[in-house]
Amino acid sequence: MGLVRCLAGTGTLAALALVGALGATRPPVMAATDPPWQPPPCEEARAGAPAGTAWYQLDPVLDDYGALAGQRLTVGLIDGASRHLDLAPESFASGPGAGMVLVGEDDGVVSRLRLLDVVRGCETVVGLERAAVVRGALLAPDLASVWEHRVNRVTRADEGVWRRPLAGGQPVRVLSGMPLDNRFGPTFTTELSWSADGRLGVASCGERTCRTRVVDPATGGVDAFEGTGPLVGVHGDRAVVHAACAGLPCPIEGVDLRTGVRTVLVQAAGLAALDGSADGALVFEAADGSLAVLNLGSGRRSEVRADRGLLPLRRTSAATSGAETPRGAVLVAVGGRVGQPSTARHLDPSNQSVVSLGEVIP
Repeated sequence: MGLVRCLAGTGTLAALALVGALGATRPPVMAATDPPWQPPPCEEARAGAPAGTAWYQLDPVLDDYGALAGQRLTVGLIDGASRHLDLAPESFASGPGAGMVLVGEDDGVVSRLRLLDVVRGCETVVGLERAAVVRGALLAPDLASVWEHRVNRVTRADEGVWRRPLAGGQPVRVLSGMPLDNRFGPTFTTELSWSADGRLGVASCGERTCRTRVVDPATGGVDAFEGTGPLVGVHGDRAVVHAACAGLPCPIEGVDLRTGVRTVLVQAAGLAALDGSADGALVFEAADGSLAVLNLGSGRRSEVRADRGLLPLRRTSAATSGAETPRGAVLVAVGGRVGQPSTARHLDPSNQSVVSLGEVIP
């Protein structure tokens, strides 16, 4: 499979961000067949670690006129049965983490957040928000809170990022909304992503460029930069981003969070993701459609021996599919979406080993 290229007339940064969320191919349109799953409430806390590797995929459901009528969320365990839920058109999912998928949907009156425990087959409602619309959210790495991006329910103005503790208590705003700026125009997408060291990336992207903030929850410190494409990840004092271009392939740059100085890391790349290692490894689709790894510490580039069509996936609030991966591994899948779990793999950038989901990386 070659690199993704935007169709003529659609080459905007918003389209590039969407490609990163949806993968390299257009997701299939799903039709309702078997009855949707109605998960019962989780009545008690889970004891011990989950037994199984969870995955999810979110697909649009269109009506007879081709308009978006809803979303279908499919969840399951590797080598196990899958189930689906029918959601409102304005819905999202993220994760999984510890066998759980975070699901959000808004019916025009209230945004409802819930955690689906894929292992036990139950759900926990973690929040209801009426004053604003929760457009995307992530479960914190320590599983103690949910971090939400909100917009005003009436005006759709950005209301920032909020932390919702799962143990009880009111949500607290930790990052203000991105102000309007005529240099950037309207913000079309805001994507949240965790770095390996626990910092949160918030990329607010308009038609041509993004404005990005990196929040340290431990200190409250915020680093900011603008004028790039979507955020790939953060490693140390450097943010890794796509350049501001019309679509893929696109250069990948490193942005020094202290000085703002940018360095080209890869001249042309498709979808990309960072691992969680100390050295930092960038996994990306190379110009010939193969997978490659760039070690950010040494600058060494190597090719991955893997089936053609495997593309890296990022775990973000805008992702439409995902699966649990071991620490330091990168999820890769045919077309950049999990789809059928049998087509997805774990990639260990340190030795370029590629194994099926659920297997132990050597």
